[in-house]
Amino acid sequence: MSATISNDSDIIRTFDADPISIAAPIQSKSLAGVSERMVLIPDLLPFRIETRDVIAELAKWTAGQGFGVAILAPSDNAAEEWRDVSTFAKGSAEVEAIVEAMQNGERLGPVVFANRYDGMDLPGNACRLLILSGLPNGTSDYELFRAAALHGGTTIMRMLAQRIEQGIGRGARGSGDHCVVIFHGADIAGWIAKDANFRLLTDATRAQMEMGIEISRAVSDLPELRDTINRSYSRDTDWTEYHAETLAERLDEASETSNDFTGVAAERKAMNLWHDGHHQKAIATLEKVLDQLDSADRSESGWLSQLAARISDNWGNRERAESLQQRAYASNRNLLRPKVCPPYQPLATPSEQASKVVSQFEGYHLRRGFLKSFDDTVAFLHEGASATQFEKALADLGSMIGLVTERHDDHGVGPDVLWLFPGKRAWEIEAKSRKKDANALKKGHHGQLLVASQWFSANYPEYSFQRVVMHPRSLATEAASAEETFALTYVKLTNLISDARAFVTALCESQLSSSELLHECSRLLVQSPVRACVLADNYLMPFTVSP
Repeated sequence: MSATISNDSDIIRTFDADPISIAAPIQSKSLAGVSERMVLIPDLLPFRIETRDVIAELAKWTAGQGFGVAILAPSDNAAEEWRDVSTFAKGSAEVEAIVEAMQNGERLGPVVFANRYDGMDLPGNACRLLILSGLPNGTSDYELFRAAALHGGTTIMRMLAQRIEQGIGRGARGSGDHCVVIFHGADIAGWIAKDANFRLLTDATRAQMEMGIEISRAVSDLPELRDTINRSYSRDTDWTEYHAETLAERLDEASETSNDFTGVAAERKAMNLWHDGHHQKAIATLEKVLDQLDSADRSESGWLSQLAARISDNWGNRERAESLQQRAYASNRNLLRPKVCPPYQPLATPSEQASKVVSQFEGYHLRRGFLKSFDDTVAFLHEGASATQFEKALADLGSMIGLVTERHDDHGVGPDVLWLFPGKRAWEIEAKSRKKDANALKKGHHGQLLVASQWFSANYPEYSFQRVVMHPRSLATEAASAEETFALTYVKLTNLISDARAFVTALCESQLSSSELLHECSRLLVQSPVRACVLADNYLMPFTVSP
């Protein structure tokens, strides 16, 4: 069933199963069905490499050894990026034909498959090298919708964990089989490096990843990486014995993980009551768990509050439906916007910058994973990104360098992005990232920022602020009257990203304890251009009137 159901909560939601039984399934401690996998994450290796080029070379080299190579990508667009080194199996008929050819040994690849994390078996030599390129997506329209609505929530993280489990199971089938699994991409490397996500994987997968991380520490260059992989291909006894013994030890030591199905159980019960015409009881069932979920998973709390609003609207109680939808939107801004938005809740006063930076490392069992999350974030800070992608990335960049940030603009109310600094200072940012280079800042666009300033003064009366426009050039028309506004140009943004990455890299590569890391972070900030008190001097430019 693991290849069909991507999230255990779906069993409750779909079949009305008992949550207690689903939370405590019968599990075997036997290794009978566990394949041998050498799991490697080149993005987290201790030396710098062009991971995509290296993996492409490894794929061609493996096929040259007479072993099958499969690449799993999350979408057609992602799969297209591998066309130069592989065949893209596109469409069900072509996928079926190529899989059969690989199973029969008539084809070795490399072959890239788009969003094929289940329903495809490549045992034995059909696949000795499996490459998971990028973080998986949902496979159905409903899953994609839920992923967008519940972005960052526990429900979606659990779904991604099971997608990854399904993916790595395409290569090695059963205890007598073996393969090398390589994770590629800043998004999937950063995801795995987070403790909360890592714990969602099965005990066997965690153990195999930990083994891969340990052997990777002994790899210092590319020839050693190839030699390490060849140990699996050549059935090196040192490797096979190490894998078997270590896997058995770590599974014996593994502790049970708990699953909380409170939200999905309430969702299913409410749906049953709604179907039977008991609207009031359905709403009460959902409201009973909302406060509990608010502290644990606000995205799911918002989802259930929106369901309660739908039930109330169907019942004919429009006033209560609007109130519930306001609560849903306050918990999760990816949901439907109510007719009247809930009152704005100002952000918490920023703490000391170094403390804010170091606190983010606490969620990672591999510090280099934070660097990969940084790279994944700033990849959207370019003129080709959508407004949503750019603004979210700009807010996340501020958070990663120790500021308190928010992507706010609520249908024209407030700035696009808000950065709060220690000392009650702020940047209110209007992101005009898609404007053409030759265009100057015009009166209408600057007027939006002036309106946002009024909103900021009303909600943060004790703060001083600088008006900032993300704009290709620091030119404004005379009518714009932008003398007291500053430009963050692409050149300066690139400098900021480069300086921030250097700062983050120094912290990621340190071997210091958590307490020592705070002192090191403070020391690095004193010398860094991304220190909060000098950010404006280093990266903002005053607007000049265009000729």
